[in-house]
Amino acid sequence: MLTIVKIRIMIKKLVKDTILKNNLLEKGDHVIVGLSGGPDSVCLFSVLIELKDEFELSISAVHINHMLRPGDAEKDQEYVESICKNMGILCTTSVKDCAKIAKEQGATEEEAGRNIRYEAFYGAAKELIDGGTPAGKIKIAVAQNKNDQAETLLMRIMRGTGINGLSGIEYKRNGDYGTSVIRPLLDLERADIERYCIEKKMNPRIDHTNQQPMYTRNKIRLELIPYMAEHFNEHIIDALDRLAQSAREDNTYLWEQAQVAYQSLKKQAGGLELCINAEKMVVLDRAGLQKLNIPIRRRTVLAAFQEIGLTQDVSASHLNMIERMILSENASAKVDLPGNYQMSISYGNAIASLNMDGDLKTQLGGSFELNWNVTILGIDEYDSLQTSKQRHTAAFDYERLKEVSENVAELIAVRSREQGDYFTPQGMKSGKKKIQDYFIDRKIPKENRDHYKLATIGKEILWVFDPLYHKHNEINEKYKITSDTKQVLVLEVERKL
Repeated sequence: MLTIVKIRIMIKKLVKDTILKNNLLEKGDHVIVGLSGGPDSVCLFSVLIELKDEFELSISAVHINHMLRPGDAEKDQEYVESICKNMGILCTTSVKDCAKIAKEQGATEEEAGRNIRYEAFYGAAKELIDGGTPAGKIKIAVAQNKNDQAETLLMRIMRGTGINGLSGIEYKRNGDYGTSVIRPLLDLERADIERYCIEKKMNPRIDHTNQQPMYTRNKIRLELIPYMAEHFNEHIIDALDRLAQSAREDNTYLWEQAQVAYQSLKKQAGGLELCINAEKMVVLDRAGLQKLNIPIRRRTVLAAFQEIGLTQDVSASHLNMIERMILSENASAKVDLPGNYQMSISYGNAIASLNMDGDLKTQLGGSFELNWNVTILGIDEYDSLQTSKQRHTAAFDYERLKEVSENVAELIAVRSREQGDYFTPQGMKSGKKKIQDYFIDRKIPKENRDHYKLATIGKEILWVFDPLYHKHNEINEKYKITSDTKQVLVLEVERKL
């Protein structure tokens, strides 16, 4: 612990060293400080003010009144607004009923509080961006310290974390809108932070609920860590910090290797018959994934989800299910993840995707109807036919179709697939193939097959097409146009929204 004489100078130096070592700030940055009014955030705020000129910083503050401690919460707000006014710093205050929001979200008050805070931080950042500040120059500074690191590590260990979790709280991570979240106090112990506030006579607000073992983190802080320090290792905070540093170094190396694998296994999704209901997706080579070692494979999968926006809440159980699916002999399967994301396999592809809200069949399949009409044209007339983007057309040799029936035009139906449907796909010179076998041969995922429509005469298929995305279009080989064709039957389908 630092001596009282040197505490102010040394805290400033340690925070500056942390900033430089971890590239937390650059000259000209705008720092949004999460300012609760407690010792940690007040210390962070004060040190950043001291470093303001050296780093040429612009500084603003965000305070959230969670309405959890009537009376005290209002005094916290008044205190924060007062010190910001005295320092000439803009302070944005947000008042939210955290308990009510937690109940509505089915979350704990801790979880809801965190969501509320970051919503406020990113709201302030968005205002700066809209005002012309480059997103990359906006840093959201939060006040976690070395003790918070130890508490977090113990919580994760008890839940069965892996090396990602053992890496602990990051000094810096990507935030929304291209911003960054930074933690400049992560190398400081809480006791020294409190002594800094005393020396500077800042009189921070004290949240007395932190001294009550009512939450898991509080129990770890108030009961477990003191017990470990007394009975096992008096320097347990430093020991856990070293563990996090060591795990972070190993984890960084593994992620570097995973990024190499990710770039080599990533496919271009365009043209593939995949996930037609996906808003965003990344397609990976499944066989390549199977060859990777487990730590690299799992991080490669996580890298895919990070690219499409899922950066947290993927648990070990999710990764275990994905692992089993990728290594299985199944041609297709899927694992659902939080936030309407999913990991699916389709033959040689592993697909990380964000699905549209709701069921695609309800959203799209139920929102349009198909109208069709049949036209008989001479071959010269057909050559000049023009169609709109909303229309699908298929052309057949009319004389061959009349061998089925003289009234063939009246027998054509456009419908979804049924048991026993068959046809002769293009390029197949004889015989017939069931529609089920055709989909398997074309490696069209099971979940996509019901979106296809068929033009049929009875059970014989004339035409397979996708009315939603125009991805697939194949007619029966038996009735295709040839050099001997004189008359053409044109089937035109229009999608009515």
